[in-house]
Amino acid sequence: METSNNNQTQTDQPLVSVNILSYNSMRYIEGCLDTALAQTYKNLEILVIITGSEDGSAEFIKQKYGRQKRVKIIEPGVNLWFSRGHNLGIKMCQGKYALVLNQDTVMEKDFVVKLARVMEQDQSLGSVSGKLLHYNFSFNSKTKILDSTGIEIFKTRRVIDRGQWEKDDHQYDADTEIFGASGAAAFYRRSALEAVKLPKRNSEFEYYDEDFIAYKEDIDLSWRLQLAGYRCKYIPEAILYHGRTVGRSWPNQLVRFIVNRKRQPRLYRKMAFKNHYLMMIKCELRTHFWHQFGFIFVRESLLLIYTLIFEPFQFAVVSMLYRELPEAWRKRKLIMANVKTDPQRIWKLFH
Repeated sequence: METSNNNQTQTDQPLVSVNILSYNSMRYIEGCLDTALAQTYKNLEILVIITGSEDGSAEFIKQKYGRQKRVKIIEPGVNLWFSRGHNLGIKMCQGKYALVLNQDTVMEKDFVVKLARVMEQDQSLGSVSGKLLHYNFSFNSKTKILDSTGIEIFKTRRVIDRGQWEKDDHQYDADTEIFGASGAAAFYRRSALEAVKLPKRNSEFEYYDEDFIAYKEDIDLSWRLQLAGYRCKYIPEAILYHGRTVGRSWPNQLVRFIVNRKRQPRLYRKMAFKNHYLMMIKCELRTHFWHQFGFIFVRESLLLIYTLIFEPFQFAVVSMLYRELPEAWRKRKLIMANVKTDPQRIWKLFH
């Protein structure tokens, strides 16, 4: 088990696999890979999954990092999006732990060692999250604006990145049990991922749900890990910077919701809309759903009104949802058969 001494030899450290999905990443990838290679935790393998890039980043990665012993480059040749791309990396990695990273992330040099230490000390953890702050790539500078301190879920089934867009005034400096880790930088126990993977119809398996393609797949995986009895913890001492576009911190939540949604392309909003319902179909415990039905009903009714007024194009998703419903129900049966936790423990995570 890892001690607090950072001078521990590499052979004493369990292997950590860093999976980075690269798509047209020329603006970001150098900072991401350089900080991965500079980690004080040395027993790392770094898998770069290059998915259909057209901006010269694939050639740059191969030229600068192709001879690095710890870097493995995977080129499927097409854009696999988030779920399929990271699933490919997880299947090919060898580590006891898997750190799933967005390409627009920059790590402090002790990010991995601090997360790995916590995972080694507590075998009940399936995942951990560090403190994610915003990185301004326009000025190539770190900021004090929070990006995520973990996934937070509410009784209404609204899900947010905890603390997002707030200034970091040390209000999130306590180790905290959370619902899940943001997919921008999620540190998973590999055995936990194996415990919640879902069989596909072609005899293969998936960790992130590939029917989601992108958006909310990290929430879905977090929910499945919780149901299988794996906890998630937020570790504020582990710092990473993420280049997600910063939204204005509006005082009114409704205004913030509308403005930030308008900034998203329609395709992304449609995927998030569909995946929200697929996730609930798959992962809801009946006892939780009926006890919190009033909260859920009010929010879903308000979302329906909002959609009718501002996003009527979303109703095209209904046919997609209908087609994917049988597969979601098949997965639900598998997930429910794998529930190994006290429902009351998860109940406390719905805020």
